[in-house]
Formats: sequence, C-alpha cells, structure tokens
Amino acid sequence: MEKIKARNENAHNWIAAIPKENWASFYFKRERYDVLTTNRSECYNAVLKDARKLPIAAAVELTRFKSSEYIQKRQAMGFEWETKCTHYAEKHLGLAREQGRGYDAYRVGVNEFEVRSRDHHDVVNLLQQTCTCRDFQTLGLPCGHAMAAITITDFDEYDYCHKWFRIEMYRETYCEVFHPTVDRTQWEVPPEPHFYNCRKPISFLKYELKYKK
Repeated sequence: MEKIKARNENAHNWIAAIPKENWASFYFKRERYDVLTTNRSECYNAVLKDARKLPIAAAVELTRFKSSEYIQKRQAMGFEWETKCTHYAEKHLGLAREQGRGYDAYRVGVNEFEVRSRDHHDVVNLLQQTCTCRDFQTLGLPCGHAMAAITITDFDEYDYCHKWFRIEMYRETYCEVFHPTVDRTQWEVPPEPHFYNCRKPISFLKYELKYKK
C-alpha cells in the first residue's frame, strides 16, 4: 500500500476505502484456497471448441464423452497416489517444512506456541489452527510457523490439513460416473406439440396479419 501511495495517492485512498477482506487474502475472514482463476473452464472450452460446429445431439454426446474421460482419468490418478494429501498440498507442506527449519519455536501452552525468526515474531495456536501470519487459517494448510511448532511436539502435521486436501476427499470428488446414453433409435419420441393457448390457428393468424397490412 505504501508503494501505491508513493506512486498515486488517489489510487491509494480509493483502495483504502474498500474493506480489506474484499481484496486482501491476509484479512479474508473465511477459508480461501489460494488464487481463484477460470483456467480450468478455459481449458475445457478449448477441448470442446469443435463441438460447437456439430448438431445438438452430437455436441451433447461429445460433451458427455469428454466429461467421462476427464473423470475417469482423475479417478485413476487418485487411486495411484500413495500420499495422504493431494500433490498440491504435499508440495505446500514440503515448502512449509523448509521454512520451519529456519524458525525457533517455543511452547507457551498446550496448543499455543511462540515462533521466532530473524525478522518476525508470530504466535501459533494448533487447536484453533491459526497463526498471526494468517496463512494457516487462510489456506487450510500449516504454514512455516505452524510446521515449526508441530516439529517440537508429537502431533501429526496431516491432522492440521483441511479435509478438502485429503486424498480420500479427492477420490470422493471424482467417484461419480457419467452414464452412457442409448442410441437414437431407442429415444422416446414425444407427441407433436399443440398450441392450446391460441384462440385462432397459427395459419389463420398469419393470413389475417398479411391482409391487415
């Protein structure tokens, strides 16, 4: 914010007037899983771009086939993994361990710890799963300070990972099946539509409007 203020004070004042929880992850009051993007939607659009040129029935069938292929691939991935959490979470935990090695942690209560580094002093509460740096509660995964606190205890670091990062939850997410559709020769054909709301037949209305002009 100070850098923005140095370049443009009006921009600084405009941002400062907006509640911080609306634009800064540090002040976000609920759990937020890193950066939210539409990249996955855009990838799916690229895969299905050729379907736009197809007739409706073929486009629907291609969409179903690609969705089933997508789900099946991730089902296989989920059962191949032998880790407790997803690869994203495991990578985050590895980085947190590296950061935690550079911190000094001291126990000040059953679940509360003081964590010191060269430039910072943070407080970790493992029971509430919070840290004054706010990364712990914002991401739902232990930060470097929390990892430093966990290493001086007999606690398991995976007990402090949000359930959405657990491999069991990943498998459950992709456990559904896109059932195949029957051949068009087996479709149920509905009866022809009837125009009950018209007081006059449509053909008569067209004729009447033509001669009124």
